[in-house]
Amino acid sequence: MFQSRVASPFNFTNPGPGKDRKIIKTEPPLTSVLELLQRAAATSAGITFYNAHDSGKSNPKRISYQELLDQSRRDAAWLQNSVLDLQRETVILLHFDTHEENIRWFWATTAAGYVPCIVPKFAVSSDRRIAQAEHILRLLNSPVILTNDRMACAFNGVETPSLYRVDDLIPISTFSSPSLAPVVQNQRDDDLGALMLTSGSTGFSKAVCLRQPQMLAAVAGKAYHCRATSEDVFLSWISLDHVVNLVEMHLHAMFLGAEQIQVATERVLTDPRLFLDLIDRHRVSLSFAPNFFLTLLRERVSHPDFEREPPVWDLSCLRCVFSGGEPTVRQTAVDLMRSLQHHGARPFICAGYGLTESCAGIVWDIVDHTLESLDGASGEFLACGLPIPGVQMRVVHETNGMKPAAVGEEGMLELRGTVMFDRYYRDPAATRAAFTADGWFITGDNAYIDEHGRLYITGRTKDTLLINGLTIFAVEVEHSLEQARIPGLTPSYTLVFAHRPPGAFTESYCVVYLASYDPDDDETRAQTTDAIERIASLVVHVKPAAVLPIPRHYFEKTSLGKLSRAHFRRLFENGTLETERAFHMAHLRAYRQVHRQPPRSPTEQTILDLVCTHLSTDPNDVSVTTNLFQLGLSSLDFYTITQDLHRIFHAHLTLPDLLSDPTISGLAHQISISTGITTRTAEYDPVIPLQPHGSTVPLWLVHPASGNVLIFTALARAFHDRPIYAFRARGTRPGEPLFTSMNEMADLYTTALLRTQPQGPYAIAGYSLGSSVAFEIAKRLESSGAEVRFLGALDGPPDISPLVGHLTWSEALVMIGHFYELISEKRSLELMPELRVKEAEMALNVILGEADQRRVQVLGLDKRELTQVTEVTAGFCRAAGGYVPRGKVGAVVDVFVVEPLLTVTDQRQVWVRDYLGQWEELSRLGMAVHQCEGRHADMLGQEHVNSLGLILRRVLSERGV
Repeated sequence: MFQSRVASPFNFTNPGPGKDRKIIKTEPPLTSVLELLQRAAATSAGITFYNAHDSGKSNPKRISYQELLDQSRRDAAWLQNSVLDLQRETVILLHFDTHEENIRWFWATTAAGYVPCIVPKFAVSSDRRIAQAEHILRLLNSPVILTNDRMACAFNGVETPSLYRVDDLIPISTFSSPSLAPVVQNQRDDDLGALMLTSGSTGFSKAVCLRQPQMLAAVAGKAYHCRATSEDVFLSWISLDHVVNLVEMHLHAMFLGAEQIQVATERVLTDPRLFLDLIDRHRVSLSFAPNFFLTLLRERVSHPDFEREPPVWDLSCLRCVFSGGEPTVRQTAVDLMRSLQHHGARPFICAGYGLTESCAGIVWDIVDHTLESLDGASGEFLACGLPIPGVQMRVVHETNGMKPAAVGEEGMLELRGTVMFDRYYRDPAATRAAFTADGWFITGDNAYIDEHGRLYITGRTKDTLLINGLTIFAVEVEHSLEQARIPGLTPSYTLVFAHRPPGAFTESYCVVYLASYDPDDDETRAQTTDAIERIASLVVHVKPAAVLPIPRHYFEKTSLGKLSRAHFRRLFENGTLETERAFHMAHLRAYRQVHRQPPRSPTEQTILDLVCTHLSTDPNDVSVTTNLFQLGLSSLDFYTITQDLHRIFHAHLTLPDLLSDPTISGLAHQISISTGITTRTAEYDPVIPLQPHGSTVPLWLVHPASGNVLIFTALARAFHDRPIYAFRARGTRPGEPLFTSMNEMADLYTTALLRTQPQGPYAIAGYSLGSSVAFEIAKRLESSGAEVRFLGALDGPPDISPLVGHLTWSEALVMIGHFYELISEKRSLELMPELRVKEAEMALNVILGEADQRRVQVLGLDKRELTQVTEVTAGFCRAAGGYVPRGKVGAVVDVFVVEPLLTVTDQRQVWVRDYLGQWEELSRLGMAVHQCEGRHADMLGQEHVNSLGLILRRVLSERGV
């Protein structure tokens, strides 16, 4: 459990220790929300409104807090005198479409002593709109409805005996009117301040009871935590029906006596640059933006509208843009802040966490980060930070809710404290289900707390996919698709949800998205579908059951831009989307049939059926000329297919045979060679096309010491628009001579590279010991006058001779045993000295005897195969023994760092300083370090390759390739 520092929530005195910001005069504790407005009215501060119909450069409307208080008194008197049947417990439901009206009537209701409930926009569908409205009216026990002529239609078809159109009943009062009415005393016996509706993502909304002491504690805690003062300027574009605007922005600013800017939501979403325009114009220091809007803003800033004048922003005023609602993607935040640096912006995105039940944000990462520290940290999402005063948080085990999770251990997040709600309105069953026996609120979110007490949200407990026994968060898949920037996807309109097809033995999942292409553009439709399947399967390890573009009107977002997975799952499974699905599949199949090369022989048909069985794909959609890596085959699939082909055709095929032409027709040709039907004529060609298609600069990958090319197959799937090539080591096919030196290897690979890609710029990366070979290739390319824009070292140092130059054949075998997951790393450390001088036969017997036999079977390894791999590895080590890295390259060396091999060191910082740090002296521009997940031997494995792919895509983009 982590408890925030103790502080009084009602007599806020300063903005936090150690900061040179204005001290706020101590005031008597507030006892009601209305007193908050009364105290703010004593200042000169107020609210500036930008309505939906205003021009971005038009004069907005501004009212002072004093004028707002005066208006609330008059409106409160009107409520008491004109609205019939008001009872002590009456809830007043507010349904307006402007911030100005919602704020006006929120305070009128509060001043009159009743409980306000601001209602969000209803669904577009008539049936769903009516169902939502009827549910809310029942839940709130027949409330009085205040609305206007524009919004009253939301209640068409619903019985509403107490609906008042305020623009029809009272004149539009000016805020400067001198006539005042007395403040009406609170009508209720309890301390209820407002009702806020939940998003209803798991069903119909619940009404959260926000108590007045809770709301006051929340704004005081927020102000203390983020060191806010009356000098700050707040900007909000979130709807008032969301607690982020009502409490975190509106009441927070009012509590401080600070200026606030309220902008119509649709204005900012249709023109994200307006957000930055207003920050500059009003010298805004504090705002809020969920992750989806950060993505939109990044895209708009990165791809400016050239028909408009280039922006000239001064963003030096901006301190914090709080981000919540969903985990904040680290790369999105870093990219956006970096792109705004030349406008004077400091690192300003503060990830946080909050709920309606907690009056919005209660955990914020208010730390003076640098872009370098944010960019270099590990993990896909930013830390949420520390809790504000008035809240405690703990993480408990999912299977044993009473057992606290250890530091850094993931579990279920629970909260309690003065800023937390205590009940749902008129729903005791939901209230009981929301709290533990010892009084902690069950958030439904998965999280962990690090050694510094900082919270990290990893996903919703219910927003998960349970596939083949593995639990995967749907948001991970969504973010991977967003980060891939697939041309056919509209940013922030992609959703993943669980689905179990009839008769399926395990759960699957679906991807729905808003297409950015025309409905008759079948080529882009097919390319988008293929890219989604590849990227998604990289995270989930299986293809989605369905990928479906659907029209915009289905995407009904909440105030924070959230989409309901439960809603889309219902639409998909009840047949509502069947018309869209039938249209999509008809166009997709038609396009694929036109571009499909069918099998031309029984052998090709058999291989086609075999491959499609592995992929769970319709054979009618696959061409025999399609690259198998592009279809999504994993490295293990290739091993299994090799064994299946041997069983069916009695043909002994090596992996180099399969890799020489990784298509169905290519496999059929290799079978004809193996069975003597065709004579082998092909000479050694090191180039393996893992993905031959794409419009960007190709990425060339150099193998580790084992010569294993299949290790790159998962990484290649992370790129939908970039050709990916790998080099196959000579000697992996029986009878081929091994390389005798690093120079020989680099010379041959460079020649093959230029034959395949004659023109630059070039992008090259090596994994492990292959990093040195990549360095040598880059030197040769640059010496010929070519441009190398990217040189990557995937956890490989330049000076490899001291590490492997002395290894014996048997030690190389032990190393392979660990890399191929036959034995553990710990056991490899023990066997290295034991087998160092043992004969090959004895060492092979030891490794195969101790190996995980299921793994041996999957890989199809026997003594012959393992001997061949070890020969290649030992040959590489001998070649490395005489290698000394010399010279410099012109490109930055990008070094991707994970946990090192225990044979070298058990400390990452030592690995970077003493080994990887040598790259600094081999580049005229130095090295850049990128912290990644995993260990040296598994950084390209299924568990970590998606994260590595995200980082690698970002770095390639930064290097201009």
